[in-house]
Amino acid sequence: MLIRTVIAAASVAAGIAAVPSSAYAASAAYTPEQVCGKGFHRVKDGHRAMRTRDGAVFGHVYLMYRKRGGKNCVAAIKTAYTGTRTVTGAYLEVRGGGRSEDARKYRYYAETGHIDGAWKCVKYEGWTRDPDNRVTAWGGRKTWGNCGG
Repeated sequence: MLIRTVIAAASVAAGIAAVPSSAYAASAAYTPEQVCGKGFHRVKDGHRAMRTRDGAVFGHVYLMYRKRGGKNCVAAIKTAYTGTRTVTGAYLEVRGGGRSEDARKYRYYAETGHIDGAWKCVKYEGWTRDPDNRVTAWGGRKTWGNCGG
């Protein structure tokens, strides 16, 4: 009985390892507050899933704001392929202001620089790819929004 249980458990483990979607099940190791830093909080309409064309979620992108100093930050946090270096990026643009982009091979997240944006509209994006660089997951807002400081 013990031998059959061990063989069955090994077969199940091998089968799970062979299923590509198992990589999607990982949860984020960081929160956007940890990524952007002290005083930043999530803003209304400032969260999007990073999805592939097929709808698989590889992570989430967050627009963050720190009232003190009027700074914005974007955190693109992976939930797929966490711990593996894959191309991951974050982008933030402030209307009439600055832009910040960070895109490299990261294990957990990408983050924009903290840029001024009090009372200004912003656009934001986050993306990540699979380890083979074949599939991209994207999320964000391409139109101006969050204009109220």
